[in-house]
Amino acid sequence: MTNEESATPKISVLMTCYNAASTIEESVRSVIAQTFTNWELVLVDNCSTDDSISIVRRLADPRIRIVALEKNHGRTPALNIGLNNARGEYLAILDADDLSTPDRLQLQVDCLDNNPNLVLVASWYRNINSGGELTNEVKPPTQHLDIIRRLAFDNAIVNSSSMYRLASAKAVGGYEVKFSYSQDFALWLALSQIGKFAITPKFITDIRR
Repeated sequence: MTNEESATPKISVLMTCYNAASTIEESVRSVIAQTFTNWELVLVDNCSTDDSISIVRRLADPRIRIVALEKNHGRTPALNIGLNNARGEYLAILDADDLSTPDRLQLQVDCLDNNPNLVLVASWYRNINSGGELTNEVKPPTQHLDIIRRLAFDNAIVNSSSMYRLASAKAVGGYEVKFSYSQDFALWLALSQIGKFAITPKFITDIRR
């Protein structure tokens, strides 16, 4: 079923943006290329002064919804604005300079659909440089208990690899606005109190460093 055939998308992909003209087209195209098609992209633009939004508009995909802010609210409020505008059952994060492989959404939605005890699924990921060249691969632990143990001293879940249940994130209050950084880590800690995590042992996300 395509998004055009469904009144409500299964997945909302949340992307925040501020002056990402050099990378945002490639990032958005990696969403458009997904084999799972019942998604919406909620793009929250934090008052960019470059061509970021015009680049995205030229892609002309009706599944993209742009939320253009009138002033720069900062990263954490922008994430919450996107979360509150999302309509999907699941919410996937992709930053405006990162990339998803075409099977990412399908693999993660299958994982959540088949495991109702999970509130979040992430993945192994590759770090790439500004030119898109591979720098290294990262394999966080895949099982819930090992992930929780890692969270005691390190964030094992990179934001752009995550997909979580939207209702669960809202239930714990979304992203904590007092954190300008590591707001994703704070959300993971809150979600860990109400459900289990998994990390897919596949490289389905590229993180631009």
